[in-house]
Amino acid sequence: MASPSCFHSEDEDSLKGCEMYVQKHGIQQVLKECIVHLCVAKPDRPLRFLREHFEKLEKEENRQILARQKSNSQCDSHDEEISPT
Repeated sequence: MASPSCFHSEDEDSLKGCEMYVQKHGIQQVLKECIVHLCVAKPDRPLRFLREHFEKLEKEENRQILARQKSNSQCDSHDEEISPT
């Protein structure tokens, strides 16, 4: 059986990984802004409001990803035009 200190270390690693994930993706700021929007709007159906809010965020994220991909593909094709064969 593993010692309690082993579990403690695993828990710390798991928590550290969780913190890094949340920080990497800006989750804390997203949730903070979401709660502010919710409290300002005070909708009768808060869960519906939250769902719609997150759908908007996802659509914006998808637009940004597509724009980056388009920009990267244009840079790649531009590099191919410049590089000698």
